[in-house]
Amino acid sequence: MSEEIRTLLQTYQRALNDANIDLVRSVYADDAIVIGQPFPTATGIEAILALYADFLSKLNFNVQFDLLEMELRDDLGFIRTRSNGTIVPKGQKPAGSEGNREIFIVKKIEGVWKFYRYIFNTEVAT
Repeated sequence: MSEEIRTLLQTYQRALNDANIDLVRSVYADDAIVIGQPFPTATGIEAILALYADFLSKLNFNVQFDLLEMELRDDLGFIRTRSNGTIVPKGQKPAGSEGNREIFIVKKIEGVWKFYRYIFNTEVAT
C-alpha cells in the first residue's frame, strides 16, 4: 500500500513540475476538494482542473514532496507531507526556495488510491 501512495505523490510532483494537467486529473477523485492558500476552494474535478490550468499556465514549479506521515485503513487514509522548491512566474528566475506543508486525504476508488481532500499552506519559519 505505501508504495502505491509514494507513486501517487510522485505522479503529483511530476504533474506540477511538468505543468501536466492530464497527470493532475489522474491523481484526483472526481469528487475531490482542494483547499489551499491563497486559492479559492475547488470542489469537484472540473473546478480543480480549472484551478490547476490557471496557475500552471502562469507559474513554473520545481518542487519535491517528502512523505512525513501516512495512515491508511481499507479504502481511506491520510498522508502528511512537506514540499520544498521553487514556484515562480513564468519567465522569471527563482530568488530562493519556499516550503509548504500538506495534508492529503486519500481514498481508494475502484482499487486505485486517489487524492480525495487536499489542504496546504505555506511553511512558517520558526
